[in-house]
Order: sequence, then C-alpha cells, then structure tokens
Amino acid sequence: MALVDYSSSDSEPTVDEAVSTTTATKRRKTSHQDEKAGEAAMPLLPTSFHDLYASTVRRSTSDDPALHQGRKRVNPHKAGNWPSHLYIEWHPTPPQHTSLTNLLTSLEPALKPLSMDLYSFLTSDLGAPQPLHISLSRPIVLSTTQKDAFLPQLTERISSSRVGPFDLVPRGLEWHRTPESSRSFLVLKVASCPAPPTPTPTPTPSSNSTSTSPSPSSPYPRPPNPNPNPELSALLAQCNALVKSYSQPPLYAFQDDEHNTSTSTSTNESSSSSDAFHISIAWSFAEPTAAVKQRTEAVFSSPDTRARDEILAVRVPVTGVKAKIGNVVTRVALPVRGKRGRGREGRGGLISTIHVAM
Repeated sequence: MALVDYSSSDSEPTVDEAVSTTTATKRRKTSHQDEKAGEAAMPLLPTSFHDLYASTVRRSTSDDPALHQGRKRVNPHKAGNWPSHLYIEWHPTPPQHTSLTNLLTSLEPALKPLSMDLYSFLTSDLGAPQPLHISLSRPIVLSTTQKDAFLPQLTERISSSRVGPFDLVPRGLEWHRTPESSRSFLVLKVASCPAPPTPTPTPTPSSNSTSTSPSPSSPYPRPPNPNPNPELSALLAQCNALVKSYSQPPLYAFQDDEHNTSTSTSTNESSSSSDAFHISIAWSFAEPTAAVKQRTEAVFSSPDTRARDEILAVRVPVTGVKAKIGNVVTRVALPVRGKRGRGREGRGGLISTIHVAM
C-alpha cells in the first residue's frame, strides 16, 4: 500500500492553492469593507429611541461617593424629596463623538504634569457612548405634593415660549469651577446657529435712483444681535420662572446679581445669562490654574490635533426639553412652526415619559 504523500510546511504552494488563498483573502477584505460601508450608511437613531432610556440609575439611596468617583450629591437623598433637573439632551454622532474623544485623549497627557486628572462625560464606566446635556435649571428639589403639578406647568410654558426646533454650534472651550460641587468642568460654550444669509435684492437701475447694493465687506447686512442664544434664553426664562414659583433657585441668577440685574421672566435674559450656556465634556477635582487653561488652549488650537476645526463644525440639534424628576425622565417637544412638516410633535407639548430602574 502506498503511503499518503503529505506536503511539507516549508514547501511551495501549488497554483490552485495560491489562487484559492488569494480569492479567500479578497473575499474577507471585501466583506470587511462592506461592513464598514454599511456602518457608515446606517441611519441615525430617532429621538424617540433615546427617550426609552435614561443615562443614570440609582445604585444607593444614601450618598456614597465611592459609587460616583468621589463625587457628592448636591442635594442628598431624603424621603419625600424628588431631586429634579431640566436640560437639553444631545447624542453626538459617531464622528462627533470621535472628535471629542480625540480632544480628551490629547489633553490627558498634556495636563497630567499639572496634577489635573480628567474624567470624561463621553462614555460610561463600560465604555458605551453617553449623551451630553445643556442645563436649563440648577439641581432642584420637589416635594411629593409638588411633582405632579410641575410637569404639566412645564409643558405649558415650553409651548407658550414659541421656540421651535433649532440648532446650536460650539464657539469655544473653557474651564468652569462650581463651588457647590467642588469640581472643575471642561465645557464647550454654545451659541445659536446663524441662519443662512438672505441676499439683498439688487434694485433695478434707473436714472432717478442710486444703487444701494451692499458693500463687498458686508454683502448681507444684518442687525447685530447682542444675545448669542435667543432660543436658549427664552427657554431658560420660562424654566426659571417656573422653578421660582416653587421656591427653587433659578439658574445663572448669581451672574445676573453680579451685574446688578435680576433674572427676567421675559424672553430677553441678561447678557451674562445668555452667554453662559455650555456642554460639559469632562471634569476634575483639581482647580483650573492659569497654566492648565494655557495648556488646554494650546492643545485645542494645535494644528496637529485639528480639534478646533472639527469641533467648531459640529451642529447640535435641539428639538425638546427633558425633565428628570426623581427617577422619571420626561421629554417635552418644542412646537414645530408652520403647517409644512407638522406631525405628531407639530402641536407642541408632546411628552414621552420613561421610568428609570431602581
């Protein structure tokens, strides 16, 4: 009986084997490229999907800083009290999340020698992407008898604000220190996205009229707006008026006091308040010294990281306000203006509620 002829591992492959191996490699490469293309082509999740989940889950009824990286609750838990917060939620797209992550990755080694340890808001303890937010209230506390009436009143105020969906743009990176929490926050300052300019119609030339075409330096003259956040200011005014009616402190009132102006309930807040809106992306217990601020700006502006250009190109869509009362999160949609595009949210005040697991 003839022995079976096994080829040596060092022997050259046959032509058929080489062709088979090359084909398999190409198939694997093509399959991987198709998967990546499929991921890039996948549509973004609708807002209603994010409303099904909350960002935090209570792990203890007592204030245990060990469960929160050493942080302490601003309002310690008490039976019958409902810690509450009004805010706008933002889910960065994968490219936006990557740009923010790359910025923090570049900042960490730059700030480490200055004893500044960064803790990111971008991901959870398990590495999953987390939503970010823009506050429209301080951490407030409602009693059991107050909480049921609070939400309908908030819904009515959001509807009466006449603020429809709008976009925000980042306009800078800053450090902000909060005395009540003894933490420093790395924040993106935001402003309303300017509407595309409308060209001024060129008048018909005539012998009795003088041309009024805009100058080359200002082709689309627009009146200056001292408030960079008219929509957020209008929503803040409504939220502040509501929480004050419940004997709760309004947001950014300390800035108005410093400028000898009271927090207004109209749609025009003081300039200090309108300039204070921000998105926190990281935090630290250390104080932001002048050296920390200089190093942060150097990394942010560095052409090597390209962080500034990528982040300032971000658009943050705002379509509703969220209210977290205890462990229940409710979204109040902004009213959509006009008939075109009017759907279930077009009437304004549409709410969706989720209960967070204990």
